[in-house]
Amino acid sequence: MSELDMDDTRGADAAPAPQPLPDEKPAPPAVRKRSRLPMFFFGLFSGCFGAIVLAFGVIVLIAIADDDEHHFATEKVAIVPIEGEIVDARSAVEALHKYSDNRSVKAIVMRINSPGGAIAPSQEIYQAIRDTRRKSGKPVVASLDSVAASGGFYIASACDQIVANPGSITGSIGVIMQWMDLKDLLQWAKVKPETITSGTMKAAGSPYRELSDAERAYLQHVSDQLHKQFIHAVAVGRNGRISEEDVTRIADGRVFTGEEAFGLKLVDKLGSLDDAVSLAAKLAKVSGEPGLIYPRKHARGLFDLLASSDDAESVVQRVLSAGGLRFLYRWN
Repeated sequence: MSELDMDDTRGADAAPAPQPLPDEKPAPPAVRKRSRLPMFFFGLFSGCFGAIVLAFGVIVLIAIADDDEHHFATEKVAIVPIEGEIVDARSAVEALHKYSDNRSVKAIVMRINSPGGAIAPSQEIYQAIRDTRRKSGKPVVASLDSVAASGGFYIASACDQIVANPGSITGSIGVIMQWMDLKDLLQWAKVKPETITSGTMKAAGSPYRELSDAERAYLQHVSDQLHKQFIHAVAVGRNGRISEEDVTRIADGRVFTGEEAFGLKLVDKLGSLDDAVSLAAKLAKVSGEPGLIYPRKHARGLFDLLASSDDAESVVQRVLSAGGLRFLYRWN
């Protein structure tokens, strides 16, 4: 067979090349994959945001746990502490306003452990308690701790009921004035203070000189007026359980144990803080065991002192006026 014949045979046996059909479209180009970088950043941002929200929720829950006990109880009794010497009414008055407006708080217990102190703050807390009782209708019960004397008892007398431990020290219904006579010290130091006044009584009680008879009588008059206010406030607060005459009879500054005060009708029951809480819940008609709310304590530091000009000024004023005359509802 010739080479020509062999080429003809291979051509006959070979399959013809495929041809596209008239209606067949060419294959679409390959789709380019989208970048996953935006989704990565979106997921990262969402995760960080969720973590921040979760952390914030945990902080809030911790703060609630620190501030309140049984916070999620629907019926609560709030505890307002009065501790140490009474020099300012702000925190107690703010707490009373807060719990007066809180619908879940059904009653308030004033936990008093104080020998008294300044007259005006004692009177402001007394009035705030009476206003809370009148406006909110919530009962307020006093619980006397180790000491609730003078201004401490003044505050307690504004409450619906007073509960004292048998060994609590209370009473001391009276006024005390204190100042230091620095005349001899200044003379020893060869310091001679000069004072100019607009009236004969303006410098009464000055630590730089002795009292005159007229000044002593004048200051005694002021003390007697403040004493009458104390007696009247106790009689009004006790609401007929003890007369003003009976209060006057024992208002010579003496203190009483809780047991003695109960016999004199200065307190209503003998018992502990738990007893006071139970009494408050009963007066408020709380069903079951109430939740308790304790305000969180804030430890004031140097930053707080520097940040508050009022507090800083009050501290300086107390230091500078340590030798000056002060009228106090305080036991010793």
